[in-house]
Amino acid sequence: MHTSIRRTGQRNCIYAALRQELMNEMFQHVVGDDDSVNYEVDLDRQHFAMVGDKGKVTATAHLLASIAAKPPTLLWGYSDILARFGKATELAHKVRDYGLEHKDDEFASHEVEYTFPADLDQGLVIASVAHDIGCAAITIFGTEYYYYSSPIGGGSRVVLLLENLSEPVAPITLDYLYARLPRYLQQVDDIAWSLEGFVELMPGWSLELSEDGGMHHARITDESGASIRANYQFDEYDRLKRVEMERQ
Repeated sequence: MHTSIRRTGQRNCIYAALRQELMNEMFQHVVGDDDSVNYEVDLDRQHFAMVGDKGKVTATAHLLASIAAKPPTLLWGYSDILARFGKATELAHKVRDYGLEHKDDEFASHEVEYTFPADLDQGLVIASVAHDIGCAAITIFGTEYYYYSSPIGGGSRVVLLLENLSEPVAPITLDYLYARLPRYLQQVDDIAWSLEGFVELMPGWSLELSEDGGMHHARITDESGASIRANYQFDEYDRLKRVEMERQ
């Protein structure tokens, strides 16, 4: 199982999820959200485009990874098998460099296995692996790149890193986070770990964690001094059972 990739990605997952939503909103605003919308990828030219009757957004594409359903493995873009895509895979070699530097085989190995839990849909598992990879990429490449994942047939998916988007993506704001944080907290493995990672990626922001009688509190303050607080509680099995948000 890709435990190290997952853990690394969880550090960045709130930040990555917010940026994915903001990028998708930009796509919808510029391109539309009707049946005419489609994406184009030409790795030989490192070309990515989201195209519709309303408009078009282009970007430079880098192949980060490919995720296969049978057998359940992911291939990093630097692998020999994907070398045929040439320049589009050059950036992915930083993944191997990171793995070697940190002595982490999941990043340093060309191919990594993952598992299908018996009670989960195969497509959802593969999409989750893709999200883990895209989130982990922030640790290696920083915040300059956006990730994009899409199915490529046979249940497999590809994960791309995008740069030089032709249209701007709106910045993350405290209000935008406020409306979405309860949903994100339901999805993360370790709330404190992911919140700490989020604030690390937001210059001028801060986080205060506290606990009072079984109720946990996370106060997030942005660069202007405005704050929100998430109050959350776990059940006897350490499952999140309650989240309340307040502005301060």
